[in-house]
Amino acid sequence: MTPFAGKLGAIDTSTALGSIALYDGGELVASEEQSVLNAHGESLLPMVSALFTRIGWRATDVRRWGVGIGPGSFTGLRIGLGTVKGIVLATGAELVGVTSLDALVEGVAADEGETVVALLSAMKGELFVQAWNAGIAATEALHMKAGVTAEWLRGLGSRPLVLVGEGALEIEPPAGSRIITTAPHDVPHATTIGRIALGHAADDVRDLEPLYVRPPEITRPRVQAP
Repeated sequence: MTPFAGKLGAIDTSTALGSIALYDGGELVASEEQSVLNAHGESLLPMVSALFTRIGWRATDVRRWGVGIGPGSFTGLRIGLGTVKGIVLATGAELVGVTSLDALVEGVAADEGETVVALLSAMKGELFVQAWNAGIAATEALHMKAGVTAEWLRGLGSRPLVLVGEGALEIEPPAGSRIITTAPHDVPHATTIGRIALGHAADDVRDLEPLYVRPPEITRPRVQAP
């Protein structure tokens, strides 16, 4: 499809790093990032407003939004997606959802014979993971304990591994693995969300939901004491 060429905004709040990026004609115009402790509820809209004011844009100028849909922080995902949906419904702009794991591996240089694996911390010793071969998903997005991830990686086959994301630092990687954890391949960033959203078809704003991968804590059964 033809890449989107108008003004585009992108937001990601899937981790403690909240970020916004603005594109025009496919070129990055401005971006802002801020680490928070409150899941972005108090900081996201002021950050968006300040960036728009700084470059002289209005919300109605943006005709497409990209938003990180997870996996990641349950509360952060709801805040980010809810905020962008509100803007889109008010302005009539398009909306594109981008997964956190796609964002991690976007732009990673890998040989055709390598398997690229995104690893994102899910906290509490757990990870979100997904693998690709030659740019094609080899697995779905998965959630697992960090302690079993190395074994899962060995089960992917004999191809050399490229491990992408700060989650790779929480495991003992298989021998010979190449590890990439430098920004923007550490955690999801709005600059990457926006770049991906430029080339994807728009989603239905009413149907787009967070990609949690694992159930929220409140739905998990309690472990009964013996």
